[in-house]
Amino acid sequence: MSILSRYIMSQFFRLVAICQAGAITLFLMAEFIERIDDLIEKKAAVSDGLLFFAYKIPQLIVLSVPITVLLASVFTLVLLSRGNEIVAMRASGASIYRTIAPILAASFAIALLTFAANEYIVPAANRRVNHIWNVRVKKISPRGYNRTNRIWYRSEDNTIWQITFFDPFRDQMKGVTLYRLTGDNRLFQRIDAREVRWEPRAKRWLFRGGLIHHFKKNGDIVQEAFSARTFPLKDVPGDFKQSGKKPGEMNWVELRDYIRLIRSNGVDTTRYVVDLWAKLSTPFICFVLALVGVPFSVKSGRSGGLALGVAITIAISMGYLVLFYLGISLGHAGRLPPAVAAWGANLIFLAGGGYLLTHVRS
Repeated sequence: MSILSRYIMSQFFRLVAICQAGAITLFLMAEFIERIDDLIEKKAAVSDGLLFFAYKIPQLIVLSVPITVLLASVFTLVLLSRGNEIVAMRASGASIYRTIAPILAASFAIALLTFAANEYIVPAANRRVNHIWNVRVKKISPRGYNRTNRIWYRSEDNTIWQITFFDPFRDQMKGVTLYRLTGDNRLFQRIDAREVRWEPRAKRWLFRGGLIHHFKKNGDIVQEAFSARTFPLKDVPGDFKQSGKKPGEMNWVELRDYIRLIRSNGVDTTRYVVDLWAKLSTPFICFVLALVGVPFSVKSGRSGGLALGVAITIAISMGYLVLFYLGISLGHAGRLPPAVAAWGANLIFLAGGGYLLTHVRS
């Protein structure tokens, strides 16, 4: 690596660190303002509050790194231009692309690091965040847990649920087994059902395609098949949404395996497949935004200064976010193929950035 490349990268990473520190501070302040009422009301321990915000940092970094990389790339070139350093570099024979290349290479490296963090750090941190908030702050007893993508849940009326798949968006379950116990923990009934749906108007669970085993005190077992039936149960969909892993708590491999499992049970996996593709596309947002922001900052560096750099950053970020979340929403609704929904904004901005880059005067 040449001295020039090292110098540009050092300036870039310095600005990334400054912008990232500012972004994390703002995010933590917003999070603190949102959570402080609950922390005080629930009389949470100070250590639990500190741990909650500490484990929240990895997710906040991943969320903010695209904007900080864009800001750092724009500000690096704006500051170099204002100090006439770009003019000196070009006078010594270095083309503008030689100046841009270290920034783009560093942005791509940060994208790879973001992907690694999304795989190995953020899911574990999110699980800790949810556990601290639900169990240690809000004092909700963890009656359910997840094992090999199956949910086990014990309700207040001494019923144990074994659920192969629970769709929190439709309040629907697949492959459900209920073990109903007496007060002295004797099994008196087992209910197996192919599908269970929540009926919001009636506020009850409707079981379809099932079989009931009645365990008598004398040791006899009586079986009873049913096509559709309801049972007097106290549990509501919100109870099960506390159990099991959410997409944000799974890495790419875990989510892929989860999709295979629920697909084998005949569940529509469109929403989850979109989220799976988004786990691949999201880390590379920072590289794509840098590729778009760099040509703008090169053209307007000397005349506009930092104010114009901030305006460019805001405009690019807003445009990208609108396209990205529009694509994700259309993908969840089944209007776009999952890969297009997750990668569409990246491809559009990548093409636009490449076009702008080829028209930068060297």
